[in-house]
Amino acid sequence: MNDDLLIRLFQRHYADPVAALRRLDAHLGSVELPFDVKGQLRELQYPPQPSLPNGMPSFIYYFAPNSVRGTDQPTRKDPLHPSFLNACDGIGLNLGCPVRLLRALDALAQLPSADQRQPRDGLRNAPEHLCAVEELLWLTGWKSPSSLRRGGQFSGVKGDVDWALQANGFPIFVEAKFRRSDWPRLSERGSFVRVGDGFLSNAAHKFPDPPQAAALHIVGITTFDNIDLDIMHAIGHELEANPQIHAVVIRSLLQMTHVISLSVEIRDRVLGMLATPLITDFPVNHGVMYHRAQRDARVAVRVPKIGGPPLSKAVCWSIRPSGELPYPMPPPEIYRLDIPSRGDDGEPHFQIVPKYLMIPKMD
Repeated sequence: MNDDLLIRLFQRHYADPVAALRRLDAHLGSVELPFDVKGQLRELQYPPQPSLPNGMPSFIYYFAPNSVRGTDQPTRKDPLHPSFLNACDGIGLNLGCPVRLLRALDALAQLPSADQRQPRDGLRNAPEHLCAVEELLWLTGWKSPSSLRRGGQFSGVKGDVDWALQANGFPIFVEAKFRRSDWPRLSERGSFVRVGDGFLSNAAHKFPDPPQAAALHIVGITTFDNIDLDIMHAIGHELEANPQIHAVVIRSLLQMTHVISLSVEIRDRVLGMLATPLITDFPVNHGVMYHRAQRDARVAVRVPKIGGPPLSKAVCWSIRPSGELPYPMPPPEIYRLDIPSRGDDGEPHFQIVPKYLMIPKMD
């Protein structure tokens, strides 16, 4: 049954879904995960709607127990208390994508054995499992990647850089970050921008200034939504304060890639190292599941933004995935979710609530 689910999912993203399943089985046999991925596989069906007579492709995912995230997590009375950031269900939060997992495990297998130890530890750490998947995915998406390894620690600085590799023959160091706190930009468009000290605050200290090697220092950030001008210039100001970082590459779960730098030359060099993704590389028919009443309360008490941050000296260019979505994007709020029950481990049992009830025609 679960192999059938994976085959149907992999048919959407791989030319040979059977070979993909066999690779996943081989990887899972060598990586000790904190749960049985196949035992946690679930499928959520989207019923037809007037504008979508065939519905949408089903959402096939695995539940990640003990992720310490989900709509069952407690929140404070203050609607803007940061605890709300943990109270959401979604890919990278408490749900995993088998396609993202397989591509991450494929990347893990390319590392030298000694460099696999730390990523494996992350994968089998339940609260960090989904972040470890996203970190590994930063080994992918480059043109002609070679010499993949852990980045290690530079002399005189604190912390290890995640990855070192060559892309198109040029050496780069990549510090990978997954902004799990970015999901409210999908649910609260126009009122939420970011939380925390910044996009580079946990990365800048890992790179030396000036650089110690003839290589580019890149921070790769995975976000839920595509960036806008406000975020681009906010990152630009952080780059101005941290010259040891040459460029920031943003990849959203919506499949867009953004490259930001203070130098047009460096921006274009990094763009030339990045492969153009295919729209079918990863599923994009998933979103985030949140408490509507809590969302409305947050939006109601936030002070409206007046203008954006001052313009920075940064330049940015974006890469769109090639190909067309094999299904139309649904109109807003055509589907809602209910959670009529939960498992003992907190797993939400979702139920799709369509906006319109479709009554079959009688012959």
